[in-house]
Amino acid sequence: MTLSIEEIREVLKLFIDSELQDLRLEIGDVRLAVRKSGAAGIAAQPFSPLAPPGQTVALAVAAESIEIADAPVLAATSLSVREDWVAVTSPSVGVFYRRPAPDQPPFVEVGSVVAVDDPVGLIEVMKMFTGVAAPQTGRIVGIAVADATMVEYGQPLMYIEPA
Repeated sequence: MTLSIEEIREVLKLFIDSELQDLRLEIGDVRLAVRKSGAAGIAAQPFSPLAPPGQTVALAVAAESIEIADAPVLAATSLSVREDWVAVTSPSVGVFYRRPAPDQPPFVEVGSVVAVDDPVGLIEVMKMFTGVAAPQTGRIVGIAVADATMVEYGQPLMYIEPA
């Protein structure tokens, strides 16, 4: 048994509206792990950044909206990560921002094409911002961290499929 995109969307909507803080769900080959991170939204961690190849869906989860794409890519929740994908990792502990300002669009979305050193996000530490740059030319195939989420040094923020 596996979950459809629509069923995953419904589970996430129920989770957002609930008082639960963490949810781990495993049905067939689908593994879903999400955690609320206060008013900023939901942060989800992959089960393993070295998970074997398998079924994947794109999920970008925030407290107000759920965006799901049908493409075989990884995003805010993870079902698997392909070995050929390059992780964009956090250069430090801090808060990860996907956009340059709250009223601006994100630097990149799933499907965006990037070149080496293109900006893909920001890390804030004590009101100091550090840019996060693409380490590889390619296409963004997954976003592993929600906007305005606390991250650890070296934590995968997103994944690039090399060009």
